[in-house]
Amino acid sequence: MLVQMASARRFNGWMAVTVAPFVSGSVLEAGAGIGNLTEFLVEGSREYIAAEPERENLRLLAGRLGAHPGLRIVKCDVLEEGDLRDYYNAMDTIVCLNVLEHIEDDIAALRNLYSCLRCGGRAIILVPHGRRAYGNLDRVLGHYRRYTKAELQEKLALAGFHTERMMEFNRAAYPGWILNSRILKRTTLSGTQLRVFDFFVPLWRRIDRFLPWPATSLIAVASRAGC
Repeated sequence: MLVQMASARRFNGWMAVTVAPFVSGSVLEAGAGIGNLTEFLVEGSREYIAAEPERENLRLLAGRLGAHPGLRIVKCDVLEEGDLRDYYNAMDTIVCLNVLEHIEDDIAALRNLYSCLRCGGRAIILVPHGRRAYGNLDRVLGHYRRYTKAELQEKLALAGFHTERMMEFNRAAYPGWILNSRILKRTTLSGTQLRVFDFFVPLWRRIDRFLPWPATSLIAVASRAGC
């Protein structure tokens, strides 16, 4: 799936442009995968750590971006406190995109990420949105859940974060997700559908906020405050 999504460069660029205004300073990307977003976000960062627990993903990530100056690729599991100890109170920004839904104890993961931020630092968290949209594709992808705004904000608060902003992202894909995941009960993404969707991303970006149905994803910008 990650390799398939790597070809959706317009979509990955759209996601990156959306979160980039909140990314600054020393950055830890938790769950970097094979670098589909890393390649866009690493530009301009003085220090960028791409952390990923899966060895095969690390190999592909290193092959794609390993030569990039300023990028450090590390094996790291956000549930393992020992893996994160070197980054405690050290990072200005945490980037965690499409990761929490794969983790059963997502509050523990958020608490560990919170510990890595300097006082005033920010976490940018992107998760799938809408419990009603949960279907076959979520199960195949290993998603424990899709989030509501209230649930995500509550879990961020339990981990110590102050939510500064909550954004809806990518309404355009929602009907297709419902069709494929819940109605047709497919277990794989259609490469043809993905290419067509990616081709029209410039259009989706213009009209997305006007579409009358829910967003496919939520983006939270949350800070380590009061320290």
